[in-house]
Amino acid sequence: MIGQAEQSKLRIGPEAQFRFLGVPTVIQATGDTTNGAFGLIESSMMPPGFGSPYHTHHREDEAFYVLQGEIAIVLDGKWKVAGAGEYVFGPREIPHGFQVVGSAPARLLLLCSPAGFENFVLDQATEMTDPVTPPDMPRMMELAGQYGIDIHGPLPEMPVGLRPAKADHTALLQRWIRAFNERDWDTEKSVRTPNFRAMLSGAQEPLDGEAWAGFLAGFTTAFPDARITIEENIADGNTIAARWTLEGTHRAEFEGIPATGRKVKFDGIEYNIIVNGQCAEHWSMFDNLGLLRQLGAIQA
Repeated sequence: MIGQAEQSKLRIGPEAQFRFLGVPTVIQATGDTTNGAFGLIESSMMPPGFGSPYHTHHREDEAFYVLQGEIAIVLDGKWKVAGAGEYVFGPREIPHGFQVVGSAPARLLLLCSPAGFENFVLDQATEMTDPVTPPDMPRMMELAGQYGIDIHGPLPEMPVGLRPAKADHTALLQRWIRAFNERDWDTEKSVRTPNFRAMLSGAQEPLDGEAWAGFLAGFTTAFPDARITIEENIADGNTIAARWTLEGTHRAEFEGIPATGRKVKFDGIEYNIIVNGQCAEHWSMFDNLGLLRQLGAIQA
């Protein structure tokens, strides 16, 4: 078991990213590095609708600095929306909380003074590669008592005009497909969770993020002009399904088949599970036999 001081030192800095309440989190400073003055926590990729419980600190003041997106912050029942570059102070003994509003993910710096709250966060850290699951509320409540925090429950009712927009999974899928078509691999990777996995028709086992990136690189080498067109899609809850068509020209070896120079066109259907604004699971079925026939690898 790692003690709090050792844990804090191991979890400082951008390379020590973990998940707290399911979102990517970094401890930028702890009481060990500030002589007990404050702890500084950075949360990123917080999707619209994500928020904290309504709670009160008895030991520290809490300050919010929005780096990206829009966050509605409630202090003693009164709401305020803060955008990028705005700061809101939440003094101790005043119940408060926040929720991401707007239609884009948010990024937030949270400073607590004096230090200590960062260890409450670290005590609930999960690895970036672990599956994203709902928070363990009984454990959170137990730890809150140890750290001088009262958790009151859900946030107070938010005024209608401030409520977060429904997550737009169609826009996410379009961004993912556009990234493929433009070979924008940085954007393509940002759409996927760190523990992403893909199940493809014909593949013997699921692909993790690294194997998926390798598959895309190999496919676009073989078909350098490959382009996907979404024919239709349906979003429901945390899932989105789509029917698409891919067209391209066979310019290099593919699955042991030398370049033929032939143009190919085939259809596919995919089903994606979205977690916190990113794709966590991708299931894809496409016309493998039709592709092989077009390449002359098998008879019609």
